[in-house]
Amino acid sequence: MQPEARGRKLLFMLEPAFRSRLLEAFDAMPRQLRAAAQWVLDNPRDVALLSMREQAKLAGVNPASMTRLAQRMGFSGYDGLRDLHAETLRRGETEFSGKAEALVARRRQSGDGALAFDLAETLERHMAALCRPEALDAVKGAAAALAAAGSIYVLGYRSSYPVACHFAYVYGLAGGKVRLLDGPGGTGPDALREAKKGDALLAVSVKPYTRAAVELVDYALAMGLEIVAITDSVVSPLVARARAAVIVPTESPSFFHTMAPAFAVAETLAAMLAASAGEPALEAVRAMERQFQSLSTHIRGRQIP
Repeated sequence: MQPEARGRKLLFMLEPAFRSRLLEAFDAMPRQLRAAAQWVLDNPRDVALLSMREQAKLAGVNPASMTRLAQRMGFSGYDGLRDLHAETLRRGETEFSGKAEALVARRRQSGDGALAFDLAETLERHMAALCRPEALDAVKGAAAALAAAGSIYVLGYRSSYPVACHFAYVYGLAGGKVRLLDGPGGTGPDALREAKKGDALLAVSVKPYTRAAVELVDYALAMGLEIVAITDSVVSPLVARARAAVIVPTESPSFFHTMAPAFAVAETLAAMLAASAGEPALEAVRAMERQFQSLSTHIRGRQIP
């Protein structure tokens, strides 16, 4: 079968089936093609809406890599791959979030406040994506895995550190048996000496993935811990290692990726775990409030010196 004929045949293939084929081929691809493939996997709507050159720029590869990826997957050129995603979009994409994404992708705002507007609109779209059934199912799966654990260890480096810290702090206030792997002089991982089979490690990591985080996840796996991940891609190195994984968007008009959706997932997980704990969590929160009151931790009302 000629490449063009294969491309026409693939046009009518369901996009999830194409994703499965792309995932199967991912590990064997050269580095540039893996970067292009990750862009396609993580941004299916933009594949349908943006030009190949725009996509290549966002993926951090040259346009020729996008063409080679399409040809490797059986298309004669990148237009065939775009047509597949465009057809999927025409058939099934009716959510307001999809329309908002198209608006953001097509629109080039100028003047004062343009960046702030783009950032806010992008975050609005990301939060809407977290409300989709498949995202909620992933969060429920992660919460169930963590709830079954004896103790929860939490890991996050660089931009992922605040997310890990926030989860550990909030869940700890509700009496959760949680330990943030953080310490002076790189001693944070030492806490894993106390871990045992039946405990869990909540690992937060997004691209570019920190080598130390992946290595520590492998160490925890070898100890028999269950891995739960908050990460940004179906081809993130954490996904294959995790019992449950929540994929969060990180795209941003800023020069730096956004961690806001990861924060939202971390807060949701902490709230779900506290709710499932019932009375022990309520008593822990009451004890927290008594301590805060005794120590005058917070300023209440308007105080004039």
